[in-house]
Amino acid sequence: MIIVVKKKLKKFLKFVIESMAVILVVYGVFSTGGHFKAKKDAIKQQELAQQEAQNKEKQQEESTSENTKLSKTELNETFDNIIEQYKGNNEIGIVYKNFSTGYKYSQGENNYFTAASTIKVVYAMRIYDRISNGEVSEDADIFYSENNLEEGNGQITNNKKKNSYKLDYVIQNMIQYSDNTATNMLIGDSVTASDLLVKYLNNLGVKLSQEEAQKNSVTPAMMEVVWTKLYNERDKYSKLIKYLEDSEAGEVIKEGIPNKKIASKYGALDANYHETAIVFGDKDYMLLIYTNKLDKSKQAIKDIAKKIDEITNNNM
Repeated sequence: MIIVVKKKLKKFLKFVIESMAVILVVYGVFSTGGHFKAKKDAIKQQELAQQEAQNKEKQQEESTSENTKLSKTELNETFDNIIEQYKGNNEIGIVYKNFSTGYKYSQGENNYFTAASTIKVVYAMRIYDRISNGEVSEDADIFYSENNLEEGNGQITNNKKKNSYKLDYVIQNMIQYSDNTATNMLIGDSVTASDLLVKYLNNLGVKLSQEEAQKNSVTPAMMEVVWTKLYNERDKYSKLIKYLEDSEAGEVIKEGIPNKKIASKYGALDANYHETAIVFGDKDYMLLIYTNKLDKSKQAIKDIAKKIDEITNNNM
């Protein structure tokens, strides 16, 4: 009897122990699952919080970038960084002058570059000065000679020739279409052109030697004086500015800044490409860029102009 009771008790205790073990295992499983889930939820919440913080920081940085006004030193450093991205071992001469803020940046401004067609702005200004002084009329007849013909763009060069053209039409072709034939009709041979250039710049307080003038070489600093006069007396040169605004062929600053009115003149000769411009907007500014053997110079000028305009809009 006692033996039977002991067997039943032992069996009961075994049942209790096994039941407790099952309960503990089940509890452990659910408890561990809950712990992992809670931990997973916590990590997810933390990641979401970090992402939100990063987004907020990014928005603040963008907002600051759009509205921060940079000091002169900071602007100089920013411009330096932009130019160095494209310059490499080649030569860039640049003048940026903000007519609204007075800020100016330059690099290589006293180096000589082959001006190419950018010099046509000087020739046009000289003629409009004469028109303004009553020395010549816009309706004056300018005669054409076969000796004037030179290949390139323009309506006079590429259309059937006439015996003569009105002065203002010849100026338009020289500036808007960079017509070399029109330029020759207005200026004559290279000796006459160099004399005109030296005298005109001398009247503006700029000293250019006959030797450099014969090579059609100028510095960005010299052209700064010319374009400053053009801007300051823009009412006097209103037609010239209109022709510069309407020019399209080769004008890459206009491509880089498509949403603003720009009066620009490009020049290209062999591996040298330049562009000179006034950009009109909330802050009018001058941008003169001359290059010497610069790799992909047209694309470089376009990119530089775009980045400089963004700085002008956001940081001045």
